[in-house]
Amino acid sequence: MHRTHPSRPAPWLREGSQEAETAPLTCGDGFDVLWVPEPAGRWALRRLIGYRQPALAPGPVALAEDAAACLFIVAPGARDDLPELLDWLDWGGIDLGLRAYGAGESIPGPRVWLHDPHAPAPEVIALLATIAQCCSRRLLRGAVPAQRAEAAGEETRTG
Repeated sequence: MHRTHPSRPAPWLREGSQEAETAPLTCGDGFDVLWVPEPAGRWALRRLIGYRQPALAPGPVALAEDAAACLFIVAPGARDDLPELLDWLDWGGIDLGLRAYGAGESIPGPRVWLHDPHAPAPEVIALLATIAQCCSRRLLRGAVPAQRAEAAGEETRTG
Protein backbone atom coordinates (compact mmCIF):
# COMPACT_ATOMS: atom_id res chain seq x y z
CA MET A 1 0.00 0.00 0.00
CA HIS A 2 1.41 3.39 -0.99
CA ARG A 3 0.64 6.10 1.49
CA THR A 4 2.06 9.57 1.73
CA HIS A 5 3.97 9.94 4.96
CA PRO A 6 2.64 12.94 6.93
CA SER A 7 6.09 14.53 7.18
CA ARG A 8 6.58 14.54 3.41
CA PRO A 9 4.62 16.81 1.05
CA ALA A 10 1.94 15.13 -1.03
CA PRO A 11 3.44 14.27 -4.44
CA TRP A 12 0.50 15.89 -6.27
CA LEU A 13 1.10 19.28 -4.66
CA ARG A 14 3.60 21.60 -6.28
CA GLU A 15 5.54 23.97 -4.11
CA GLY A 16 6.89 27.30 -5.25
CA SER A 17 5.66 29.59 -7.98
CA GLN A 18 2.12 29.92 -9.31
CA GLU A 19 3.35 28.33 -12.56
CA ALA A 20 4.42 25.23 -10.64
CA GLU A 21 0.99 25.05 -8.97
CA THR A 22 -0.76 24.68 -12.33
CA ALA A 23 1.82 22.33 -13.86
CA PRO A 24 0.44 19.00 -15.06
CA LEU A 25 0.19 16.20 -12.52
CA THR A 26 2.00 13.05 -13.58
CA CYS A 27 0.29 10.02 -12.10
CA GLY A 28 1.76 6.67 -11.21
CA ASP A 29 4.44 6.59 -8.54
CA GLY A 30 2.70 8.30 -5.64
CA PHE A 31 -0.91 8.47 -6.83
CA ASP A 32 -3.47 7.78 -9.52
CA VAL A 33 -6.48 9.94 -10.37
CA LEU A 34 -10.10 8.86 -10.65
CA TRP A 35 -12.03 11.18 -13.01
CA VAL A 36 -15.70 11.35 -11.94
CA PRO A 37 -18.35 13.40 -13.79
CA GLU A 38 -18.81 16.62 -11.82
CA PRO A 39 -22.37 16.29 -10.46
CA ALA A 40 -21.80 12.68 -9.37
CA GLY A 41 -18.36 13.54 -8.00
CA ARG A 42 -19.66 16.35 -5.80
CA TRP A 43 -22.51 14.16 -4.58
CA ALA A 44 -20.10 11.30 -3.79
CA LEU A 45 -17.76 13.69 -1.98
CA ARG A 46 -20.61 14.97 0.21
CA ARG A 47 -21.66 11.41 1.02
CA LEU A 48 -18.12 10.25 1.80
CA ILE A 49 -17.53 13.22 4.11
CA GLY A 50 -20.92 12.61 5.73
CA TYR A 51 -20.02 9.05 6.68
CA ARG A 52 -17.44 10.45 9.13
CA GLN A 53 -15.49 7.20 9.03
CA PRO A 54 -11.71 7.31 8.57
CA ALA A 55 -11.82 4.21 6.38
CA LEU A 56 -14.07 6.07 3.91
CA ALA A 57 -12.30 9.44 3.97
CA PRO A 58 -12.16 10.74 0.39
CA GLY A 59 -8.60 12.10 0.47
CA PRO A 60 -7.70 14.94 -1.90
CA VAL A 61 -10.36 15.93 -4.43
CA ALA A 62 -9.98 18.67 -7.03
CA LEU A 63 -12.19 20.19 -9.67
CA ALA A 64 -11.00 19.50 -13.21
CA GLU A 65 -9.73 22.51 -15.13
CA ASP A 66 -12.85 22.52 -17.35
CA ALA A 67 -15.14 21.89 -14.31
CA ALA A 68 -16.54 18.78 -16.04
CA ALA A 69 -15.27 16.39 -13.38
CA CYS A 70 -14.10 15.89 -9.84
CA LEU A 71 -10.61 14.43 -9.62
CA PHE A 72 -10.21 12.00 -6.73
CA ILE A 73 -6.52 11.51 -5.90
CA VAL A 74 -6.16 7.85 -4.94
CA ALA A 75 -3.38 5.38 -4.21
CA PRO A 76 -1.34 4.14 -7.18
CA GLY A 77 -2.69 1.15 -9.05
CA ALA A 78 -6.29 2.39 -9.24
CA ARG A 79 -6.26 2.68 -13.03
CA ASP A 80 -5.27 -0.94 -13.45
CA ASP A 81 -7.62 -2.20 -10.72
CA LEU A 82 -10.71 -0.19 -11.74
CA PRO A 83 -12.31 -2.64 -14.23
CA GLU A 84 -11.88 -5.60 -11.87
CA LEU A 85 -13.16 -3.64 -8.88
CA LEU A 86 -16.23 -2.45 -10.81
CA ASP A 87 -16.94 -6.07 -11.79
CA TRP A 88 -16.54 -7.16 -8.17
CA LEU A 89 -19.01 -4.45 -7.07
CA ASP A 90 -21.49 -5.58 -9.78
CA TRP A 91 -20.99 -2.42 -11.87
CA GLY A 92 -19.00 -4.17 -14.61
CA GLY A 93 -20.20 -3.60 -18.16
CA ILE A 94 -22.00 -0.36 -17.22
CA ASP A 95 -20.50 2.89 -18.52
CA LEU A 96 -20.64 5.07 -15.43
CA GLY A 97 -18.53 7.79 -17.03
CA LEU A 98 -15.53 7.05 -14.80
CA ARG A 99 -11.96 7.33 -16.05
CA ALA A 100 -8.77 6.53 -14.24
CA TYR A 101 -5.31 7.92 -14.90
CA GLY A 102 -2.22 6.03 -13.82
CA ALA A 103 1.49 5.49 -14.41
CA GLY A 104 2.89 7.70 -17.16
CA GLU A 105 -0.30 9.70 -17.69
CA SER A 106 -0.74 13.37 -16.88
CA ILE A 107 -3.67 15.63 -16.19
CA PRO A 108 -3.76 19.44 -16.00
CA GLY A 109 -2.86 20.69 -12.53
CA PRO A 110 -5.96 21.56 -10.53
CA ARG A 111 -6.61 25.15 -9.50
CA VAL A 112 -9.55 24.40 -7.20
CA TRP A 113 -9.42 21.81 -4.41
CA LEU A 114 -12.78 20.54 -3.15
CA HIS A 115 -11.29 18.49 -0.32
CA ASP A 116 -8.05 18.61 1.66
CA PRO A 117 -5.13 18.47 -0.81
CA HIS A 118 -2.79 17.44 2.02
CA ALA A 119 -4.75 14.31 2.95
CA PRO A 120 -3.22 10.93 2.12
CA ALA A 121 -4.39 9.27 -1.07
CA PRO A 122 -6.84 6.49 -0.10
CA GLU A 123 -7.21 3.12 -1.75
CA VAL A 124 -9.82 3.36 -4.51
CA ILE A 125 -11.74 0.36 -3.15
CA ALA A 126 -12.72 2.39 -0.08
CA LEU A 127 -14.45 5.02 -2.24
CA LEU A 128 -15.60 3.17 -5.32
CA ALA A 129 -18.96 1.78 -4.15
CA THR A 130 -20.16 5.27 -3.20
CA ILE A 131 -18.76 6.88 -6.35
CA ALA A 132 -20.26 4.20 -8.64
CA GLN A 133 -23.67 4.53 -7.01
CA CYS A 134 -23.62 8.32 -7.43
CA CYS A 135 -22.60 7.96 -11.09
CA SER A 136 -25.42 5.47 -11.69
CA ARG A 137 -28.00 7.76 -10.10
CA ARG A 138 -26.73 10.68 -12.20
CA LEU A 139 -27.26 8.61 -15.34
CA LEU A 140 -30.72 7.47 -14.24
CA ARG A 141 -31.80 11.02 -13.40
CA GLY A 142 -30.74 12.10 -16.89
CA ALA A 143 -32.53 9.19 -18.56
CA VAL A 144 -35.90 9.54 -16.82
CA PRO A 145 -36.65 13.14 -17.97
CA ALA A 146 -35.53 12.23 -21.50
CA GLN A 147 -37.87 9.21 -21.52
CA ARG A 148 -40.74 11.33 -20.19
CA ALA A 149 -40.17 13.96 -22.88
CA GLU A 150 -40.01 11.26 -25.55
CA ALA A 151 -43.26 9.67 -24.29
CA ALA A 152 -44.98 13.09 -24.18
CA GLY A 153 -43.86 13.72 -27.76
CA GLU A 154 -45.37 10.41 -28.89
CA GLU A 155 -48.66 11.19 -27.12
CA THR A 156 -48.84 14.56 -28.89
CA ARG A 157 -48.25 12.94 -32.30
CA THR A 158 -50.77 10.13 -31.76
CA GLY A 159 -53.36 12.11 -29.77
